[in-house]
Amino acid sequence: MKKFLSFSIGFFTGAVVIGIITILFAPDSGAGLRESLKDSVMQTKNEISTAAQRKREELEAELSKLRQG
Repeated sequence: MKKFLSFSIGFFTGAVVIGIITILFAPDSGAGLRESLKDSVMQTKNEISTAAQRKREELEAELSKLRQG
């Protein structure tokens, strides 16, 4: 448990540091960067929704098969 906690703290600290460095050295202005991040988040959200919907359809089809026979 202690190793997992240490790993988690290190991982999140590294992610925050990398995020800050990325924002500081970004080639866009503040408004451009916010718009780019917004677009990226929306695209990721749409991809996750699509993948979840596909998986749901697969599981419903499999459940239907199992119920029939």
